[in-house]
Amino acid sequence: MLVFYLFLTKIFKYLLFKRKLLHILDNFFSNSPKIDNIQPRKLQLPADKSFHIYGARGVGKTALIVDYADKYVKGEYLYIDCQDPTFILNDIDAQDLNEYIEEESIQTLILDHYFEGFLDSLPNVAQLIILSREQLPLSLESYSLYPLDFEEFLNFHSNFSLTNSFDLYTKLGSLPQVAISQSATISAREHFFERFDAQEGKVLLILSLFHGKVTTTHQIYQRASEYFKISKDWLYRAIKEFLAEGIIYQIETHEKGFGKKIFLYDFLFSKYLNKNQTFLTSFDSIVTLALIKHQISVKSIANPLGYITKDRELIIIAPFESEENLWVKVQTNFALYTKLAPSRVTILTVNSSFSFSIKEISFQALPFYEWVVGLN
Repeated sequence: MLVFYLFLTKIFKYLLFKRKLLHILDNFFSNSPKIDNIQPRKLQLPADKSFHIYGARGVGKTALIVDYADKYVKGEYLYIDCQDPTFILNDIDAQDLNEYIEEESIQTLILDHYFEGFLDSLPNVAQLIILSREQLPLSLESYSLYPLDFEEFLNFHSNFSLTNSFDLYTKLGSLPQVAISQSATISAREHFFERFDAQEGKVLLILSLFHGKVTTTHQIYQRASEYFKISKDWLYRAIKEFLAEGIIYQIETHEKGFGKKIFLYDFLFSKYLNKNQTFLTSFDSIVTLALIKHQISVKSIANPLGYITKDRELIIIAPFESEENLWVKVQTNFALYTKLAPSRVTILTVNSSFSFSIKEISFQALPFYEWVVGLN
């Protein structure tokens, strides 16, 4: 009798669990996300295939896929936010999901904020779309999404001239949630900062002090330990995770020595954290992030400030230099340029254009917004 009672109790709990899970999935199915004022992005996605999009928090993955679903998904789709608090107390497995997909005749399943371990296996569905912070070892075609580049920013503010748009870009940054508006940017960045927990926030504050500088993880730890108590192992792991997610980037240096040049993934976010950040550092990071997004491999150079590519193009960061001043600087330090042996020299400015040659080396200066268009 006791065994039969325990059996019935187990069956009752299972049915109660299935009913609760059905209610959770019904709630997701009937409440697909809606986002106003979605602007197009450059990333091209397949119309009827399964795929995986990865990118750091705040780069616009959810908005991109909501726009995609409205345009390309035929019929209704099931959107599940894997970070929804309901999954803290309620587990879900692929079998439960497969049963629901079959019962509701779902053709497209979107798993947002997905992470390894959320499901024991991937569900069986005609089209599976997975969004995650970092690239995962999935048997799906993967696409990386970055913050807005300048051309995408122009779609957000197409009623401005190129020069005015670039000025606005330097003021609003490259995170879509902030860039989409011309006002309340401080409160928007405060809201964005809340995406990180307290410990991550402390690390970001320290990283912002090194934004655009050559440093090592050990130096970052030493600076952090001056301000608060923090585990060395935890900080090393956090930086590794930020690198994997794309919150920070490291650039190899051309000069011999220890350390790499470090950048947070949005130049205005770093300035929000570090009010002493100069425009030169912001401009440097705008250029660097454009090179990263266009997958141009470079090494950083301290003197002159800039980068050298694999094909020996020398890119100089000089936002406000005049032709006369730069010509004098090049003449004074011409031995440095000769040693670098560049195939060509590109000088990136805010709005100046000029060119000159010294001996066998040609120098061409042009505004950033003209240069970045030519990278495509």
